[in-house]
Amino acid sequence: MGFYDTFRYTIAPPILLVTTTLGVQFLAVVGGHDGTSFSVFGDAASWAVVAVFMLWALLSLWVPSKQFNGPITSFGYTPRYSANGFQYFCVSFVVFMALLWKWPGIAELLVDRFPQILAVCNIAAFILCIFLLVKGKVTPQSSEVVEPMPLTYEFYRGMEVHPRLLGVDVKQLTNCRFGLMAWLLLVTAFCVVGWMRNGVTVAHGVVAILQIIYLAKFYLWETGYFDTLDITLDRAGYYICWGCMVWVPAFYTYSSYYLVANKPVISDAFALVILLVGLSAIAMNYRIDWEKEYFRKHDGNCHLWGRKVSYIEATYESSTGMRRSKLLTSGLWGIARKLNYVFEILAATCWCLPGLGLGIWPFLYAIFLTVLLVHRVFRDEEKCSAKYGQYWKEYCKVVPYRMIPGIF
Repeated sequence: MGFYDTFRYTIAPPILLVTTTLGVQFLAVVGGHDGTSFSVFGDAASWAVVAVFMLWALLSLWVPSKQFNGPITSFGYTPRYSANGFQYFCVSFVVFMALLWKWPGIAELLVDRFPQILAVCNIAAFILCIFLLVKGKVTPQSSEVVEPMPLTYEFYRGMEVHPRLLGVDVKQLTNCRFGLMAWLLLVTAFCVVGWMRNGVTVAHGVVAILQIIYLAKFYLWETGYFDTLDITLDRAGYYICWGCMVWVPAFYTYSSYYLVANKPVISDAFALVILLVGLSAIAMNYRIDWEKEYFRKHDGNCHLWGRKVSYIEATYESSTGMRRSKLLTSGLWGIARKLNYVFEILAATCWCLPGLGLGIWPFLYAIFLTVLLVHRVFRDEEKCSAKYGQYWKEYCKVVPYRMIPGIF
């Protein structure tokens, strides 16, 4: 094992486990007001909040709904998901707004106990990840053969791709139903409390509006997410499950949380310009996702931008034999292979910009996302190259740019 493998599998996981777990708690305290307190075990109110969040997430997957089959795995398993994401988004948001209208103190509870809520999420996520590790090693639910790795890496990465718990897919539960819904409700609560304590500001409203619309876009497209590499290849461990249960509520909401204790200083006019740019970025991001879904729905027999689509017919080997896939080279997907990441970063930057003039803290998410997505470009392409081989090389010749045409 070379130095890179030693660092990747043995050294890096425990470092990441410690720094990220403690880091979210540190940020929550730093971004809070003077009275913000913290207990490593949370308190009764924070445990109640997390329990309600989780129960609501589970109920959304337990209720009868249309089902969606994800891509078959290399070991012959077809994951099934509940396809009621947008309904879940709409009902959750309406119910939460009604609760805030009746009891605005709920929003203040979420702000004042934010560090304790994260502490509880930390505990719950670690319990889940330990359970998934033991379950995956002792009683795996799939026939996949997994090569043994250092224990800390197995905990960080996870053991199984599609484990199920309490009758639901673990990754859909932790990501789509717990983490992202917590993101939605928290940024809403943070904006309400910011207005209550600082007066109504367009800037804080822009932060909330952009994130709410972005999440509405995600839930409208949720079934498309089940075809991404995050879901089809990444395993359910600390990286995915802790990331969705703790990192997303803590870090993705931070630009809004920080503005509660630190009133925005930008002008209303500048905030409105940011809103327009952000809405445009979200619209373009949705358009890119829509083009791929439209292409898949019609199996390549369709038109984009007034022209018949072009694609590369690829074959790859799976557990059930050789399979076929179409690599789209038309529309926005013909401009750059990951152009969608560019608009993701632009949208995130826009909902951080209302914190301009307040230091680097409101921009942490945009910085993190840029690093994450640039790294993911290479990570995704490594997986695609291994999967498609020569067809991927041909695709890269037709669409030579990764993210920014003419530059990268």
